[in-house]
Amino acid sequence: MLVNAETALHRFCARILGWTDDPEVAVEQAIRSIELAADHSAALVLLGETDLVPIARALHRRTLGPEQPFIVADPDRRTVRASVRSPSNNASGLAAFQAARGGSLCVRAQRLPDDFSAVVALARDPGASVQLIVCADARFDTHPFVTLPVPIRVPALATRASELPRIIYEYAIDAIEELNAREECFTEADRQWILKNAPWTLMEIEKATLRLVALRMSKNRSRAAARLGVAPVSLTRWLDRRKARPVLVLDLSASLQPLERNSPSATRGKHRSHR
Repeated sequence: MLVNAETALHRFCARILGWTDDPEVAVEQAIRSIELAADHSAALVLLGETDLVPIARALHRRTLGPEQPFIVADPDRRTVRASVRSPSNNASGLAAFQAARGGSLCVRAQRLPDDFSAVVALARDPGASVQLIVCADARFDTHPFVTLPVPIRVPALATRASELPRIIYEYAIDAIEELNAREECFTEADRQWILKNAPWTLMEIEKATLRLVALRMSKNRSRAAARLGVAPVSLTRWLDRRKARPVLVLDLSASLQPLERNSPSATRGKHRSHR
């Protein structure tokens, strides 16, 4: 793994796990589990009380890369192709496994496909080239089959209120780099807006920071929507569901300083993440 990619993965793991209760140990354990899954030596298990599929998808992007397939096998959802909003899903585990060749197959422990036993047989083949990710709720924490490698326990965002400003800061840096924007395209006013409007899940925060950066760097909403790969009406509806209008607050003097130069949230290394 390249230095920049390794540093980015370390930062992201710290972001989803938190910066309290000896975070370095938790992050190192998580990275070891991720490495084993990426090498097809073990399944990657995520535990938490929220929908963990978006986090699984984010880890996939940071390890195998966004160009590799990420497929969900959920029998309770219809078979659909990937979109900006959600990953590809197939109700059939076998069909999902074949589509995931070279990438990741993600399942929810509470909603396994009917043919999951056949999926397990395929996944045990060393030449299968499919990373298996299992998302489960916290009650699986003491299940004997998730003893090793160590599962990644994602704490509820509600327990991390004091860390929300820092979480938003980290996602803002990712958004600025992903969209190749100037640092002035995310301000302290934007961070406060997100704190009021979108602190429900990590992925909602990620979406909000990306959209606010796109809005600030674009002349109008249509151009912002094009940068994001969404329909202009979707972006407008997203804003309309939130009474505040961030594009009207243009206090560029309040822009955030680069994380590595002036922030307590920098983790290991001095490199920025590059997706």
